[in-house]
Amino acid sequence: MTRRWRVRAALLTALAMVAGCSSTGVEIARSDQRAETTEPTEPTDTTPPPETVPIDNGDLPAVDPVAWSSCANQESPWECGAITVPMDYSRPGARQISIALTRLPAADPSRRIGSLVLNPGGPGGSGLELAYGEAEFFPPELLDRFDIVGFDPRGVGGSTAVECPDDYDFDLDPVSRCIDMTGELLSYLGTPNVARDLEMIRKAVGDRQLTYVGFSYGTALGAVYDDMFPGSVRALVLDGAVDPNAGEVNETENFGDDYYADQDFERTIDAYHELCNATRYCAAAPHSKDLLERVESSIRDLPTAYFDGGPSAGPIGRFEIEDLVYSAMYSARYWPVLAVALKDADDGDASTIAALYSYVQFGYPANMEYEPNFDFAHLAIQCADFAGRGSRSHDCQDFPETAEPLPDIDPTDTDTPVLVVGTLDDPATPGRYAPRMAAELGDAVAIEWEGAGHTAFLSSLCVDEIVVHYLIDLDVPDDGTQCPFVVGADTLSERADVVFGPTEPHDAVEGLTAVLVAEGQDDDAARCIATQIVRRGDQRLIVHLTLGVQSPELVGLEGMITRGCG
Repeated sequence: MTRRWRVRAALLTALAMVAGCSSTGVEIARSDQRAETTEPTEPTDTTPPPETVPIDNGDLPAVDPVAWSSCANQESPWECGAITVPMDYSRPGARQISIALTRLPAADPSRRIGSLVLNPGGPGGSGLELAYGEAEFFPPELLDRFDIVGFDPRGVGGSTAVECPDDYDFDLDPVSRCIDMTGELLSYLGTPNVARDLEMIRKAVGDRQLTYVGFSYGTALGAVYDDMFPGSVRALVLDGAVDPNAGEVNETENFGDDYYADQDFERTIDAYHELCNATRYCAAAPHSKDLLERVESSIRDLPTAYFDGGPSAGPIGRFEIEDLVYSAMYSARYWPVLAVALKDADDGDASTIAALYSYVQFGYPANMEYEPNFDFAHLAIQCADFAGRGSRSHDCQDFPETAEPLPDIDPTDTDTPVLVVGTLDDPATPGRYAPRMAAELGDAVAIEWEGAGHTAFLSSLCVDEIVVHYLIDLDVPDDGTQCPFVVGADTLSERADVVFGPTEPHDAVEGLTAVLVAEGQDDDAARCIATQIVRRGDQRLIVHLTLGVQSPELVGLEGMITRGCG
Protein backbone atom coordinates (compact mmCIF):
# COMPACT_ATOMS: atom_id res chain seq x y z
CA MET A 1 0.00 0.00 0.00
CA THR A 2 1.38 3.41 -0.92
CA ARG A 3 2.17 6.13 1.60
CA ARG A 4 -0.84 8.18 0.48
CA TRP A 5 -3.19 5.28 1.15
CA ARG A 6 -1.57 4.64 4.50
CA VAL A 7 -1.79 8.25 5.60
CA ARG A 8 -5.40 8.51 4.43
CA ALA A 9 -6.21 5.22 6.18
CA ALA A 10 -4.65 6.36 9.42
CA LEU A 11 -6.40 9.73 9.27
CA LEU A 12 -9.74 8.04 8.67
CA THR A 13 -9.11 5.73 11.59
CA ALA A 14 -8.49 8.71 13.82
CA LEU A 15 -11.56 10.48 12.46
CA ALA A 16 -13.70 7.40 12.98
CA MET A 17 -12.45 7.18 16.58
CA VAL A 18 -13.45 10.75 17.37
CA ALA A 19 -16.47 10.96 15.06
CA GLY A 20 -18.82 8.72 17.05
CA CYS A 21 -20.28 7.86 13.68
CA SER A 22 -23.73 6.37 14.20
CA SER A 23 -25.52 4.38 11.51
CA THR A 24 -26.80 7.71 10.25
CA GLY A 25 -23.24 8.94 9.84
CA VAL A 26 -23.43 11.96 12.14
CA GLU A 27 -20.06 13.28 13.27
CA ILE A 28 -19.41 14.58 16.74
CA ALA A 29 -17.38 17.77 16.48
CA ARG A 30 -13.70 17.15 17.04
CA SER A 31 -12.19 18.93 19.98
CA ASP A 32 -9.48 21.54 19.63
CA GLN A 33 -8.65 20.86 23.27
CA ARG A 34 -5.08 21.29 24.40
CA ALA A 35 -3.70 21.15 27.90
CA GLU A 36 -2.45 24.54 29.02
CA THR A 37 1.22 23.87 29.56
CA THR A 38 4.49 25.63 29.01
CA GLU A 39 6.80 23.91 26.56
CA PRO A 40 9.96 22.79 28.37
CA THR A 41 13.09 24.30 26.89
CA GLU A 42 16.63 23.12 26.58
CA PRO A 43 19.21 24.45 29.04
CA THR A 44 20.80 27.69 27.84
CA ASP A 45 23.82 27.81 30.13
CA THR A 46 27.36 26.81 29.20
CA THR A 47 27.77 23.80 31.46
CA PRO A 48 28.99 20.57 29.83
CA PRO A 49 26.32 18.55 28.00
CA PRO A 50 24.43 15.99 30.09
CA GLU A 51 25.92 12.54 30.27
CA THR A 52 24.61 9.76 28.04
CA VAL A 53 23.81 6.65 30.10
CA PRO A 54 22.42 3.21 29.25
CA ILE A 55 18.64 3.20 29.52
CA ASP A 56 17.41 1.11 32.45
CA ASN A 57 13.67 0.63 31.96
CA GLY A 58 13.41 -0.43 35.57
CA ASP A 59 14.87 2.86 36.77
CA LEU A 60 13.34 5.65 34.72
CA PRO A 61 13.65 9.25 35.95
CA ALA A 62 11.27 10.48 38.62
CA VAL A 63 8.08 12.17 37.41
CA ASP A 64 5.81 14.56 39.28
CA PRO A 65 2.15 13.67 39.79
CA VAL A 66 -0.16 15.19 37.20
CA ALA A 67 -1.43 18.57 38.37
CA TRP A 68 -4.97 18.21 37.08
CA SER A 69 -6.93 21.40 36.42
CA SER A 70 -9.86 22.58 34.33
CA CYS A 71 -9.53 22.32 30.56
CA ALA A 72 -9.45 25.42 28.39
CA ASN A 73 -12.10 24.24 25.94
CA GLN A 74 -13.68 21.17 27.53
CA GLU A 75 -16.35 21.37 30.18
CA SER A 76 -16.19 19.81 33.64
CA PRO A 77 -15.84 17.06 34.76
CA TRP A 78 -13.03 16.75 32.19
CA GLU A 79 -9.63 17.74 33.56
CA CYS A 80 -6.36 18.47 31.79
CA GLY A 81 -2.71 18.28 32.70
CA ALA A 82 0.74 17.40 31.41
CA ILE A 83 3.93 15.66 32.45
CA THR A 84 7.53 16.39 31.54
CA VAL A 85 9.75 13.56 30.25
CA PRO A 86 13.21 13.34 28.67
CA MET A 87 13.27 13.56 24.89
CA ASP A 88 16.14 11.05 25.04
CA TYR A 89 15.98 8.67 28.01
CA SER A 90 19.71 7.98 27.62
CA ARG A 91 20.30 11.68 28.39
CA PRO A 92 17.74 12.30 31.14
CA GLY A 93 19.27 15.65 32.04
CA ALA A 94 19.09 17.06 28.51
CA ARG A 95 16.09 18.39 26.60
CA GLN A 96 12.72 17.78 28.24
CA ILE A 97 9.42 17.48 26.35
CA SER A 98 5.78 17.73 27.38
CA ILE A 99 3.11 15.02 27.19
CA ALA A 100 -0.45 16.39 27.27
CA LEU A 101 -3.14 14.43 29.14
CA THR A 102 -6.83 14.60 29.87
CA ARG A 103 -9.07 12.58 32.13
CA LEU A 104 -12.73 11.99 32.84
CA PRO A 105 -12.87 11.05 36.54
CA ALA A 106 -14.64 7.81 37.49
CA ALA A 107 -18.36 8.36 37.92
CA ASP A 108 -18.44 6.19 41.08
CA PRO A 109 -15.36 7.24 43.08
CA SER A 110 -16.12 4.82 45.91
CA ARG A 111 -15.65 1.87 43.49
CA ARG A 112 -12.84 3.36 41.41
CA ILE A 113 -10.20 0.88 40.25
CA GLY A 114 -7.76 3.32 38.67
CA SER A 115 -7.07 4.87 35.28
CA LEU A 116 -7.95 3.42 31.89
CA VAL A 117 -5.37 4.84 29.47
CA LEU A 118 -6.26 4.99 25.76
CA ASN A 119 -4.33 5.16 22.50
CA PRO A 120 -6.17 5.55 19.18
CA GLY A 121 -3.43 4.31 16.87
CA GLY A 122 -2.44 6.04 13.68
CA PRO A 123 0.39 6.31 14.47
CA GLY A 124 -0.05 9.99 15.16
CA GLY A 125 -3.63 9.89 16.42
CA SER A 126 -4.58 12.16 19.31
CA GLY A 127 -5.47 10.40 22.54
CA LEU A 128 -7.13 13.60 23.75
CA GLU A 129 -9.51 13.60 20.80
CA LEU A 130 -10.15 9.88 21.21
CA ALA A 131 -11.12 10.37 24.85
CA TYR A 132 -13.37 13.36 24.14
CA GLY A 133 -15.04 11.71 21.17
CA GLU A 134 -15.51 8.17 22.44
CA ALA A 135 -15.89 8.29 26.22
CA GLU A 136 -19.64 8.84 26.04
CA PHE A 137 -19.98 5.58 24.11
CA PHE A 138 -18.02 3.51 26.62
CA PRO A 139 -19.99 0.92 28.60
CA PRO A 140 -21.24 2.62 31.79
CA GLU A 141 -19.51 0.01 33.94
CA LEU A 142 -16.14 1.30 32.71
CA LEU A 143 -17.10 4.94 33.20
CA ASP A 144 -18.12 4.12 36.79
CA ARG A 145 -14.94 2.28 37.74
CA PHE A 146 -12.13 4.04 35.84
CA ASP A 147 -10.78 7.49 35.16
CA ILE A 148 -10.73 7.62 31.34
CA VAL A 149 -7.30 9.01 30.43
CA GLY A 150 -6.19 10.13 26.99
CA PHE A 151 -2.76 11.43 26.03
CA ASP A 152 -1.17 12.85 22.92
CA PRO A 153 2.00 10.84 22.23
CA ARG A 154 5.29 12.65 21.74
CA GLY A 155 5.26 14.34 18.34
CA VAL A 156 1.47 14.77 18.33
CA GLY A 157 -1.05 17.53 18.98
CA GLY A 158 -0.94 19.08 22.44
CA SER A 159 2.31 17.36 23.40
CA THR A 160 5.69 18.47 22.12
CA ALA A 161 4.80 18.02 18.47
CA VAL A 162 6.33 17.86 15.02
CA GLU A 163 6.30 21.20 13.25
CA CYS A 164 5.52 22.24 9.68
CA PRO A 165 5.24 25.68 8.06
CA ASP A 166 1.78 27.23 8.18
CA ASP A 167 1.45 26.97 4.40
CA TYR A 168 2.68 23.37 4.24
CA ASP A 169 0.72 20.93 2.02
CA PHE A 170 1.64 17.32 2.71
CA ASP A 171 0.52 16.14 -0.74
CA LEU A 172 2.46 18.82 -2.62
CA ASP A 173 5.42 20.03 -0.56
CA PRO A 174 8.68 18.19 0.27
CA VAL A 175 8.79 16.74 3.77
CA SER A 176 12.16 18.41 4.22
CA ARG A 177 10.29 21.60 5.18
CA CYS A 178 8.89 19.83 8.26
CA ILE A 179 12.06 17.86 8.93
CA ASP A 180 14.05 21.07 9.17
CA MET A 181 11.52 22.71 11.51
CA THR A 182 11.12 19.70 13.82
CA GLY A 183 14.81 18.88 14.13
CA GLU A 184 16.28 16.40 16.60
CA LEU A 185 12.91 15.34 18.05
CA LEU A 186 12.37 13.19 14.93
CA SER A 187 14.98 10.64 16.04
CA TYR A 188 13.15 10.03 19.34
CA LEU A 189 9.52 9.50 18.25
CA GLY A 190 9.70 5.71 18.03
CA THR A 191 7.45 3.30 19.91
CA PRO A 192 10.04 2.31 22.59
CA ASN A 193 10.23 5.92 23.77
CA VAL A 194 6.44 6.26 23.71
CA ALA A 195 6.25 3.09 25.83
CA ARG A 196 8.57 4.74 28.36
CA ASP A 197 6.33 7.80 28.31
CA LEU A 198 3.39 5.48 29.00
CA GLU A 199 5.19 4.11 32.05
CA MET A 200 5.82 7.67 33.21
CA ILE A 201 2.10 8.40 32.76
CA ARG A 202 1.25 5.35 34.89
CA LYS A 203 3.41 6.67 37.68
CA ALA A 204 2.18 10.26 37.31
CA VAL A 205 -1.51 9.28 37.61
CA GLY A 206 -0.70 7.22 40.70
CA ASP A 207 -1.57 3.73 39.45
CA ARG A 208 0.35 0.72 40.76
CA GLN A 209 -0.12 -1.03 37.40
CA LEU A 210 -1.32 0.03 33.96
CA THR A 211 -4.80 -0.62 32.56
CA TYR A 212 -4.78 0.16 28.85
CA VAL A 213 -6.80 -0.08 25.64
CA GLY A 214 -4.89 0.44 22.40
CA PHE A 215 -6.34 0.39 18.91
CA SER A 216 -4.49 -0.48 15.69
CA TYR A 217 -0.95 0.97 16.00
CA GLY A 218 -1.83 1.28 19.70
CA THR A 219 -1.44 -2.52 19.83
CA ALA A 220 2.22 -2.13 18.85
CA LEU A 221 2.62 0.38 21.67
CA GLY A 222 0.88 -1.94 24.13
CA ALA A 223 2.97 -4.93 23.05
CA VAL A 224 6.25 -3.01 23.37
CA TYR A 225 5.15 -1.73 26.79
CA ASP A 226 4.39 -5.32 27.84
CA ASP A 227 7.89 -6.35 26.76
CA MET A 228 9.58 -3.48 28.57
CA PHE A 229 7.49 -3.28 31.74
CA PRO A 230 5.79 -6.66 32.34
CA GLY A 231 5.64 -6.07 36.09
CA SER A 232 3.65 -2.88 35.53
CA VAL A 233 0.86 -4.56 33.56
CA ARG A 234 -2.56 -4.88 35.19
CA ALA A 235 -4.67 -5.38 32.04
CA LEU A 236 -3.95 -4.61 28.38
CA VAL A 237 -6.53 -4.76 25.58
CA LEU A 238 -4.89 -4.71 22.14
CA ASP A 239 -7.67 -4.24 19.55
CA GLY A 240 -6.80 -4.51 15.86
CA ALA A 241 -3.42 -6.16 16.31
CA VAL A 242 -0.56 -5.25 14.00
CA ASP A 243 2.05 -7.74 12.84
CA PRO A 244 4.04 -8.62 15.98
CA ASN A 245 7.08 -9.27 13.77
CA ALA A 246 6.96 -5.92 11.98
CA GLY A 247 10.10 -4.83 13.83
CA GLU A 248 12.05 -7.82 12.57
CA VAL A 249 13.01 -5.83 9.48
CA ASN A 250 15.15 -3.61 11.71
CA GLU A 251 17.24 -6.66 12.59
CA THR A 252 17.40 -8.26 9.12
CA GLU A 253 17.84 -4.88 7.38
CA ASN A 254 15.71 -6.15 4.53
CA PHE A 255 14.16 -2.71 4.19
CA GLY A 256 11.72 -1.55 1.57
CA ASP A 257 8.14 -0.42 1.93
CA ASP A 258 8.14 -0.97 5.70
CA TYR A 259 4.96 -0.76 7.73
CA TYR A 260 3.19 -2.22 10.76
CA ALA A 261 0.95 -4.74 8.97
CA ASP A 262 0.02 -6.03 5.52
CA GLN A 263 -3.44 -4.70 4.79
CA ASP A 264 -6.32 -6.46 3.02
CA PHE A 265 -8.97 -4.03 1.84
CA GLU A 266 -10.06 -6.30 -1.00
CA ARG A 267 -11.29 -8.96 1.41
CA THR A 268 -13.38 -6.39 3.29
CA ILE A 269 -14.76 -5.02 0.01
CA ASP A 270 -15.78 -8.56 -0.94
CA ALA A 271 -17.60 -8.85 2.41
CA TYR A 272 -19.42 -5.57 1.66
CA HIS A 273 -20.62 -6.84 -1.72
CA GLU A 274 -21.67 -10.21 -0.29
CA LEU A 275 -23.80 -8.65 2.42
CA CYS A 276 -25.20 -5.93 0.17
CA ASN A 277 -26.43 -8.44 -2.37
CA ALA A 278 -28.07 -10.56 0.34
CA THR A 279 -30.66 -7.98 1.46
CA ARG A 280 -33.35 -5.79 -0.04
CA TYR A 281 -32.22 -2.97 2.23
CA CYS A 282 -28.94 -2.32 0.38
CA ALA A 283 -29.50 0.45 -2.16
CA ALA A 284 -26.76 -0.93 -4.42
CA ALA A 285 -28.17 -4.47 -4.58
CA PRO A 286 -28.60 -6.94 -6.15
CA HIS A 287 -25.41 -6.59 -8.22
CA SER A 288 -23.37 -4.12 -6.20
CA LYS A 289 -20.01 -4.96 -7.76
CA ASP A 290 -21.33 -4.33 -11.27
CA LEU A 291 -22.92 -1.09 -10.07
CA LEU A 292 -19.62 0.06 -8.59
CA GLU A 293 -17.81 -0.65 -11.85
CA ARG A 294 -20.40 1.35 -13.80
CA VAL A 295 -20.03 4.30 -11.45
CA GLU A 296 -16.23 4.21 -11.68
CA SER A 297 -16.52 4.34 -15.48
CA SER A 298 -19.07 7.17 -15.61
CA ILE A 299 -18.27 9.32 -12.57
CA ARG A 300 -16.29 11.99 -14.46
CA ASP A 301 -19.37 12.87 -16.53
CA LEU A 302 -21.90 13.05 -13.68
CA PRO A 303 -23.23 16.28 -12.17
CA THR A 304 -23.00 17.21 -8.48
CA ALA A 305 -25.65 19.92 -8.56
CA TYR A 306 -27.14 19.16 -5.13
CA PHE A 307 -23.92 19.51 -3.12
CA ASP A 308 -21.83 22.66 -2.98
CA GLY A 309 -18.54 20.78 -2.93
CA GLY A 310 -17.45 21.51 0.63
CA PRO A 311 -13.77 21.96 1.51
CA SER A 312 -12.77 19.16 -0.90
CA ALA A 313 -14.42 20.81 -3.91
CA GLY A 314 -12.96 19.42 -7.11
CA PRO A 315 -13.65 16.78 -9.71
CA ILE A 316 -14.63 13.33 -8.54
CA GLY A 317 -13.03 10.59 -10.57
CA ARG A 318 -12.18 6.90 -10.43
CA PHE A 319 -9.39 7.50 -7.93
CA GLU A 320 -11.72 9.36 -5.56
CA ILE A 321 -14.28 6.54 -5.81
CA GLU A 322 -11.59 4.01 -4.93
CA ASP A 323 -10.50 6.23 -2.06
CA LEU A 324 -14.08 6.52 -0.83
CA VAL A 325 -14.73 2.78 -0.96
CA TYR A 326 -11.53 2.10 0.97
CA SER A 327 -12.56 4.69 3.52
CA ALA A 328 -15.97 3.10 4.02
CA MET A 329 -14.38 -0.25 4.78
CA TYR A 330 -13.19 1.10 8.15
CA SER A 331 -16.67 0.67 9.58
CA ALA A 332 -19.72 -1.27 8.41
CA ARG A 333 -21.73 1.68 9.74
CA TYR A 334 -20.64 3.53 6.60
CA TRP A 335 -21.86 0.77 4.27
CA PRO A 336 -25.54 1.77 3.93
CA VAL A 337 -24.46 5.37 3.24
CA LEU A 338 -21.92 4.21 0.62
CA ALA A 339 -24.62 2.11 -1.06
CA VAL A 340 -27.01 5.07 -1.30
CA ALA A 341 -24.26 7.29 -2.71
CA LEU A 342 -23.31 4.72 -5.34
CA LYS A 343 -26.95 4.11 -6.31
CA ASP A 344 -27.56 7.86 -6.71
CA ALA A 345 -24.52 8.04 -8.99
CA ASP A 346 -25.69 5.04 -10.99
CA ASP A 347 -28.99 6.88 -11.42
CA GLY A 348 -27.15 9.85 -12.90
CA ASP A 349 -26.23 12.24 -10.05
CA ALA A 350 -22.97 12.22 -8.08
CA SER A 351 -23.97 14.77 -5.43
CA THR A 352 -24.14 12.15 -2.68
CA ILE A 353 -20.76 10.72 -3.74
CA ALA A 354 -19.20 14.19 -3.54
CA ALA A 355 -20.83 14.85 -0.16
CA LEU A 356 -19.67 11.53 1.28
CA TYR A 357 -16.15 12.13 -0.02
CA SER A 358 -16.17 15.46 1.84
CA TYR A 359 -17.72 13.87 4.93
CA VAL A 360 -15.10 11.17 5.45
CA GLN A 361 -12.44 13.90 5.48
CA PHE A 362 -14.18 16.74 7.32
CA GLY A 363 -17.58 15.58 8.61
CA TYR A 364 -20.74 17.57 8.02
CA PRO A 365 -21.00 20.45 8.63
CA ALA A 366 -17.33 20.50 7.68
CA ASN A 367 -14.98 20.68 10.66
CA MET A 368 -11.52 21.81 9.58
CA GLU A 369 -10.01 21.88 13.08
CA TYR A 370 -8.22 18.55 12.85
CA GLU A 371 -4.56 18.34 13.73
CA PRO A 372 -2.91 20.05 10.74
CA ASN A 373 0.36 18.13 11.05
CA PHE A 374 -1.20 14.69 11.42
CA ASP A 375 0.11 13.48 8.06
CA PHE A 376 3.67 14.41 8.92
CA ALA A 377 3.41 13.08 12.49
CA HIS A 378 2.19 9.76 11.10
CA LEU A 379 5.15 9.55 8.73
CA ALA A 380 7.65 10.78 11.31
CA ILE A 381 6.68 8.10 13.84
CA GLN A 382 6.81 5.45 11.14
CA CYS A 383 10.30 6.60 10.18
CA ALA A 384 11.41 6.51 13.81
CA ASP A 385 10.13 2.93 14.04
CA PHE A 386 11.77 1.63 10.87
CA ALA A 387 15.49 2.18 10.42
CA GLY A 388 15.71 2.01 6.62
CA ARG A 389 17.08 5.17 5.02
CA GLY A 390 18.26 6.31 1.61
CA SER A 391 17.67 3.84 -1.21
CA ARG A 392 16.53 1.25 1.33
CA SER A 393 13.36 3.17 2.19
CA HIS A 394 10.38 4.26 0.13
CA ASP A 395 9.19 6.78 2.71
CA CYS A 396 12.01 7.75 5.07
CA GLN A 397 15.00 8.52 2.89
CA ASP A 398 15.25 12.16 4.05
CA PHE A 399 14.74 11.56 7.77
CA PRO A 400 17.51 11.51 10.39
CA GLU A 401 18.57 8.17 11.78
CA THR A 402 16.26 6.78 14.44
CA ALA A 403 17.56 6.53 17.99
CA GLU A 404 15.68 3.29 18.69
CA PRO A 405 13.53 1.49 16.11
CA LEU A 406 10.56 -0.79 16.65
CA PRO A 407 11.70 -4.06 18.26
CA ASP A 408 10.49 -7.57 17.58
CA ILE A 409 8.02 -8.77 20.23
CA ASP A 410 9.28 -11.31 22.78
CA PRO A 411 7.30 -13.44 25.27
CA THR A 412 6.84 -12.12 28.81
CA ASP A 413 5.01 -13.13 31.99
CA THR A 414 2.40 -10.73 33.39
CA ASP A 415 0.06 -10.91 36.37
CA THR A 416 -2.91 -11.06 33.98
CA PRO A 417 -2.67 -12.33 30.38
CA VAL A 418 -2.95 -9.66 27.68
CA LEU A 419 -6.24 -9.65 25.73
CA VAL A 420 -5.71 -9.36 21.96
CA VAL A 421 -8.77 -8.67 19.79
CA GLY A 422 -8.99 -9.27 16.05
CA THR A 423 -11.71 -8.62 13.48
CA LEU A 424 -12.15 -11.23 10.75
CA ASP A 425 -12.57 -8.73 7.89
CA ASP A 426 -10.46 -5.86 9.21
CA PRO A 427 -9.04 -4.03 6.18
CA ALA A 428 -6.13 -2.34 7.96
CA THR A 429 -5.01 -4.95 10.50
CA PRO A 430 -6.49 -8.27 9.32
CA GLY A 431 -7.75 -10.60 12.03
CA ARG A 432 -5.04 -13.17 11.35
CA TYR A 433 -2.59 -10.99 13.27
CA ALA A 434 -4.42 -11.30 16.60
CA PRO A 435 -3.46 -14.94 17.34
CA ARG A 436 0.05 -14.24 16.10
CA MET A 437 0.37 -11.30 18.47
CA ALA A 438 -0.93 -13.39 21.37
CA ALA A 439 1.53 -16.17 20.55
CA GLU A 440 4.49 -13.77 20.40
CA LEU A 441 3.52 -12.11 23.70
CA GLY A 442 3.32 -15.54 25.32
CA ASP A 443 1.15 -14.68 28.29
CA ALA A 444 -1.85 -13.59 26.20
CA VAL A 445 -5.10 -14.78 24.64
CA ALA A 446 -6.72 -13.83 21.33
CA ILE A 447 -10.41 -13.46 20.57
CA GLU A 448 -12.05 -12.74 17.21
CA TRP A 449 -15.06 -10.72 16.14
CA GLU A 450 -16.47 -12.32 12.99
CA GLY A 451 -17.35 -8.86 11.72
CA ALA A 452 -15.97 -6.27 9.33
CA GLY A 453 -14.27 -2.92 9.85
CA HIS A 454 -11.24 -1.68 11.71
CA THR A 455 -11.22 -2.78 15.38
CA ALA A 456 -14.03 -4.40 17.34
CA PHE A 457 -14.47 -2.74 20.75
CA LEU A 458 -17.55 -0.46 20.70
CA SER A 459 -18.69 -2.18 17.48
CA SER A 460 -19.63 -5.60 18.91
CA LEU A 461 -21.76 -6.07 22.02
CA CYS A 462 -20.17 -9.49 22.50
CA VAL A 463 -16.65 -8.05 22.41
CA ASP A 464 -17.70 -5.17 24.66
CA GLU A 465 -18.96 -7.58 27.29
CA ILE A 466 -15.71 -9.57 27.23
CA VAL A 467 -13.60 -6.41 27.44
CA VAL A 468 -15.64 -5.02 30.35
CA HIS A 469 -15.29 -8.20 32.41
CA TYR A 470 -11.59 -8.38 31.60
CA LEU A 471 -10.84 -4.78 32.54
CA ILE A 472 -12.92 -4.71 35.71
CA ASP A 473 -12.71 -8.26 37.06
CA LEU A 474 -9.55 -9.46 35.26
CA ASP A 475 -11.72 -12.24 33.85
CA VAL A 476 -9.68 -13.68 30.98
CA PRO A 477 -11.69 -15.30 28.14
CA ASP A 478 -10.71 -18.59 26.57
CA ASP A 479 -8.11 -18.28 23.86
CA GLY A 480 -9.82 -18.49 20.47
CA THR A 481 -13.20 -17.20 21.67
CA GLN A 482 -15.31 -15.98 18.74
CA CYS A 483 -18.01 -13.33 18.71
CA PRO A 484 -20.58 -13.37 15.88
CA PHE A 485 -20.80 -10.47 13.43
CA VAL A 486 -24.34 -9.77 14.67
CA VAL A 487 -25.60 -11.44 17.85
CA GLY A 488 -28.73 -13.47 17.03
CA ALA A 489 -28.28 -13.29 13.24
CA ASP A 490 -27.30 -16.75 12.08
CA THR A 491 -27.68 -16.54 8.30
CA LEU A 492 -26.09 -14.29 5.70
CA SER A 493 -29.40 -12.60 4.90
CA GLU A 494 -30.14 -11.99 8.59
CA ARG A 495 -26.74 -10.37 9.08
CA ALA A 496 -27.21 -8.31 5.92
CA ASP A 497 -30.63 -7.11 7.07
CA VAL A 498 -29.10 -5.82 10.31
CA VAL A 499 -26.10 -4.12 8.66
CA PHE A 500 -28.09 -2.43 5.87
CA GLY A 501 -31.51 -2.25 7.51
CA PRO A 502 -33.25 0.90 8.73
CA THR A 503 -31.68 2.77 11.61
CA GLU A 504 -33.52 2.60 14.90
CA PRO A 505 -35.89 5.61 14.82
CA HIS A 506 -34.59 7.04 18.09
CA ASP A 507 -30.99 6.87 16.88
CA ALA A 508 -31.92 8.41 13.53
CA VAL A 509 -33.77 11.28 15.21
CA GLU A 510 -30.85 11.97 17.55
CA GLY A 511 -28.39 11.96 14.66
CA LEU A 512 -30.44 14.22 12.41
CA THR A 513 -31.18 16.59 15.28
CA ALA A 514 -27.43 17.04 15.79
CA VAL A 515 -27.00 17.83 12.09
CA LEU A 516 -29.83 20.37 12.06
CA VAL A 517 -28.56 22.09 15.20
CA ALA A 518 -25.11 22.30 13.63
CA GLU A 519 -26.73 23.88 10.57
CA GLY A 520 -28.26 26.56 12.80
CA GLN A 521 -31.69 25.30 13.85
CA ASP A 522 -32.69 25.72 17.49
CA ASP A 523 -32.98 22.53 19.50
CA ASP A 524 -36.79 22.24 19.55
CA ALA A 525 -37.26 22.95 15.86
CA ALA A 526 -34.39 20.60 14.96
CA ARG A 527 -35.89 17.72 16.93
CA CYS A 528 -39.33 18.36 15.43
CA ILE A 529 -37.97 18.39 11.87
CA ALA A 530 -35.79 15.33 12.48
CA THR A 531 -38.70 13.36 13.95
CA GLN A 532 -40.92 14.09 10.97
CA ILE A 533 -38.24 13.30 8.39
CA VAL A 534 -37.60 9.93 10.03
CA ARG A 535 -41.35 9.23 10.03
CA ARG A 536 -42.06 10.42 6.50
CA GLY A 537 -38.78 10.01 4.65
CA ASP A 538 -36.73 6.97 3.68
CA GLN A 539 -33.12 5.87 4.13
CA ARG A 540 -32.00 7.86 1.08
CA LEU A 541 -33.39 11.16 2.40
CA ILE A 542 -31.92 10.53 5.84
CA VAL A 543 -28.52 10.05 4.18
CA HIS A 544 -28.97 13.23 2.15
CA LEU A 545 -29.73 15.32 5.23
CA THR A 546 -26.86 13.74 7.12
CA LEU A 547 -24.34 14.64 4.39
CA GLY A 548 -25.77 18.01 3.34
CA VAL A 549 -27.14 16.90 -0.03
CA GLN A 550 -29.89 19.31 -1.14
CA SER A 551 -31.82 16.91 -3.34
CA PRO A 552 -35.21 18.17 -4.60
CA GLU A 553 -37.02 15.46 -2.63
CA LEU A 554 -35.33 16.44 0.63
CA VAL A 555 -35.67 20.18 0.08
CA GLY A 556 -39.40 19.80 -0.61
CA LEU A 557 -40.07 17.54 2.38
CA GLU A 558 -37.87 19.55 4.77
CA GLY A 559 -39.49 22.81 3.70
CA MET A 560 -42.97 21.49 4.31
CA ILE A 561 -42.00 20.00 7.68
CA THR A 562 -40.14 23.16 8.76
CA ARG A 563 -43.24 25.26 8.25
CA GLY A 564 -45.16 22.90 10.52
CA CYS A 565 -42.41 22.93 13.15
CA GLY A 566 -42.00 26.72 13.17
